[in-house]
Amino acid sequence: MTTIDTGSLRAVDNDATNTDNQQRPKDAFSQLMASKGKPKPKQRARGASFRAIADAGFRKFQSREALGMYIDNPGAYMGSKTYSSSDPKTALSAAGQVIYYSDNFVAIHDKFPKASVHCLLLPRDPRFYQQHPVFLLSRRDDIGKAFLHAIRAEAEKLRAIVAAELRRRFGKFSAADALREAVLRGEADAPGGGDSPSQQLPAGRDWSKDVVVGVHARPSMSHLHVHVFSRDMHSEKVRHRKHYNSFTTPFLVPLDEFPLAADDPRQPHDTRMFGSGAYPGTGEDAGDANDSGEDSGGEMDADSRGAVSRPPHHHLNYLQSDMRCWRCGKNFGNRFQELKRHLDVEFEAWKRE
Repeated sequence: MTTIDTGSLRAVDNDATNTDNQQRPKDAFSQLMASKGKPKPKQRARGASFRAIADAGFRKFQSREALGMYIDNPGAYMGSKTYSSSDPKTALSAAGQVIYYSDNFVAIHDKFPKASVHCLLLPRDPRFYQQHPVFLLSRRDDIGKAFLHAIRAEAEKLRAIVAAELRRRFGKFSAADALREAVLRGEADAPGGGDSPSQQLPAGRDWSKDVVVGVHARPSMSHLHVHVFSRDMHSEKVRHRKHYNSFTTPFLVPLDEFPLAADDPRQPHDTRMFGSGAYPGTGEDAGDANDSGEDSGGEMDADSRGAVSRPPHHHLNYLQSDMRCWRCGKNFGNRFQELKRHLDVEFEAWKRE
């Protein structure tokens, strides 16, 4: 056994949540992005409060356009670090705040999280950000392939951040992380096996396996976004069956399944995105500033351009199907409150794995 500096280990452990700002080599997507006029990041005005900036953003980008404010002015929504408390309730203060951004992407905390950690990844290129995600990510031409490659790489970066946050919040409860946590507390010797502190830390639990990455087959928000979230579905914002099923059925299309086949039932009937009322939604979250997983449940009217979209019945079937526990598979039918009580029990067991 080797005794090492636990302070160095903790610094290495914390570094997992930091983003890499180093210059990356240009690929096909970088060259593609270089050909357009990129939105220039705006900075928060000196003395302007986060609330004042947020209110201004909501006034400019309302309802299903609300994600546009993060694309337009991400620097204004960079939050403080106060949410990094070990208290899960405190983490809710991060909702709606930007995690990091670049010329090409912005990552945010979902304003209405459906899990312990729930983030969104938004592309900033106006040529892409209002395209239907399933259509765009299934394109097989050079542009589609380059975009899929780029957003997968960026999603993996965000997955690592979410995994590090899960370890920070729940590692102390996890049996698989017990030795690692003991080393970090200085209560056990590191097993060795490498020269650097990070190599000497026990590997512990692979929290990245508990992170889900995907897009909704029928998004409720106008701007393309990828969900990156912990699989626990433990949140007060999960309020009814459609919320739950929109993240635990094929309604959520995993990013690693793209490109989809042309005859895949999750392919959109209408390839345009949904601003101007093309896909109206109903329900308590219809005005949420982030994706609600809602839909109208019926026929759809003509949009602002006069085109009529056919109702995607297979999507409705996913949302209206029986609710099954994501962890044990138990079928709860439409008994939502019973499912919620069960999820509380499963959450405690899951974080102790």
